[in-house]
Amino acid sequence: MRDVDLLVRAAFLYPMSEGLPILADAEVAIAAGRIVHAGPRQPEGAWRAARTIGGSRFAALPGFVNCHCHTASIVFRSQTDDHAARSALFDVAFRMEKDVSEDEWAMCAEVGVAGMLRAGITTINDIWYAPHRLAETVERAGLRADIANKVFDVRLEALRDGDYSRDVRRGEARLREGVAFVERWNGAAQGRIRGRIGAHATDTCGPGLHREARAEARRLGVGMHIHAAQSAGEIEQIMAGQGCGPLEYLARLNVLAPDVVLAHLTFATDADLDAVAAADAPYAHCSTIYPRRGRYPRLEDILGRDIRTGLATDWMQNDPFEAMRNALNAMRLRLGRPDAMSSAQALWLATMGAARVMGLDAEIGSLEIGKKADLILVDLDRPHLQPFYGGYSALVYYARADDVRVAVIDGAIALEDGAPTRLDEPRALARLAERTPHWRTRLAALGSRAVFGPHCACCG
Repeated sequence: MRDVDLLVRAAFLYPMSEGLPILADAEVAIAAGRIVHAGPRQPEGAWRAARTIGGSRFAALPGFVNCHCHTASIVFRSQTDDHAARSALFDVAFRMEKDVSEDEWAMCAEVGVAGMLRAGITTINDIWYAPHRLAETVERAGLRADIANKVFDVRLEALRDGDYSRDVRRGEARLREGVAFVERWNGAAQGRIRGRIGAHATDTCGPGLHREARAEARRLGVGMHIHAAQSAGEIEQIMAGQGCGPLEYLARLNVLAPDVVLAHLTFATDADLDAVAAADAPYAHCSTIYPRRGRYPRLEDILGRDIRTGLATDWMQNDPFEAMRNALNAMRLRLGRPDAMSSAQALWLATMGAARVMGLDAEIGSLEIGKKADLILVDLDRPHLQPFYGGYSALVYYARADDVRVAVIDGAIALEDGAPTRLDEPRALARLAERTPHWRTRLAALGSRAVFGPHCACCG
């Protein structure tokens, strides 16, 4: 008999480790925050567990790893879904972000973290404003996170008019804020929080700022996080100024590296993708957002170059099941083949693939002995999941975010009975609701076509 802190039992176990198939009637034993067994259920008496959870109505799998997101961006929920990529950013988000206070970002971060946990996301890679306020919530909630301050040297709100005037002081100030965040938070929360340097995008940072950001990341020993080839406007700006694609541009600046997470690559050229592959830079694929913009990245070419790839949510709709289904459906439609991507591949991209993107695959992303105990339990006793036959497609194509009932991170239960255990979610939601009329009015004044209700200029 072995003493363990937590014993997790499940009707089906999806280890996502190479060579280990789906297992029926399985269990995961956890001691000191790490997995000591992940496999068939052992005979009674094998474990003396301080607590046992799960059972025959659950599936156990690694916690989802969200390798590119903006947790506090929920202020823009429903405001960019009917826009092209350029309009969503330039006409809506960039014009309002400057008017959102740090306390407001903190409110959004708290509700956003609760949403991540409820969806089974146990690790995030976030780049946004007020990173220290997000870090405080992440520490309190028990989430795992890489966090970066959003660094840029332009007036984002002016980009809609084509004004790319650069302010060296603005860029330097935002980079200093990012460096200070890394120095304070990298390795905090027993190692659950890491800092990154977040050069916002290829076009919103000048060459000097990109180089300085890369130099600071190297000095600090941390990775970077960059939006690249995200919109047609970005491509036009980089081509006009540099005569090449945005990833070729980053390569020329010696910014691309194995620890630089690249989000989107939607408009990347062959030469851009070759530059990414040559640098072994990883890619965060945000499959839910692309169909809304009417343009899908060439995922088949990205995977064909062996570029490390993982699934991510980007912003607002943080549902990994939706992300997996979008990736599957898009690939099959693009290539006209039902075998273009399998459900098993999609689940791997949402777990181990995304962990590889973040450089965390030795510690999380699969359920293996010695790894950190990050896992979730999905409730199978739901009408839309029954009868449940246990294959990958049964989970990937039919489960929903609200089927996740338990999330364990570092061996501690961060979500139980579908609710965060360490956040006051009702209070967070109430505070957000109090502020929503103000945001509604502001969005309406900016010309939002998706705002209705009281205190709205368009409704009176």
